[in-house]
Amino acid sequence: MLKCFLFIFIISVFVPLVLAMRGMILGPGRWLVLNIIECENPDQYEIMYNINRKKINRTHDCFNMNMELDRVINTTYAIHIDVYQEFDGRFNFYKKITDDCACSFVMTHAGVSAKRALTMANIDPPDCPLQPGPITINNFVMDYRELSRHSVYGTFQADVYLLYNKVRIACTRVIANFEYVDDEADDFDFDDYGDF
Repeated sequence: MLKCFLFIFIISVFVPLVLAMRGMILGPGRWLVLNIIECENPDQYEIMYNINRKKINRTHDCFNMNMELDRVINTTYAIHIDVYQEFDGRFNFYKKITDDCACSFVMTHAGVSAKRALTMANIDPPDCPLQPGPITINNFVMDYRELSRHSVYGTFQADVYLLYNKVRIACTRVIANFEYVDDEADDFDFDDYGDF
């Protein structure tokens, strides 16, 4: 979804946005993060963190995160996301998303919200490079109505990796769902919200 983890935190929370902006359009609907968990064998990664999600209502969730960053995160860190789509009760590989610069990737795909999260973590200026130290974000509210309203319907798993010299040093798993929303039967009005 950082100083280091903040990148993972921001990307995790905004995985639906990243998926939607990669040209996979099928129809109108609404994103919802179902879960954020550690990847398999979390002890293999250098950077550890705690993150949790609290449901507020059907359009808003609240996220909390804390970690101790032991390094400077700058433009030498890359990002890699393996996306799987649920089909017949199993997650099957769907797409790979990569960028050689995690900093620019975050700011390109979640700039306003990334700056808000960095500000909440008392990072000034809210941009790269990020300095070592404790990082805590409390009550980061995600309004799913801010995310793209068109995407591929279904449930997705995204394994988000932060890389340094092509080595995966942090990982988080995000389960997200994009579902059809009938804007006439639901009080969720697409016309009130532009594309993110």
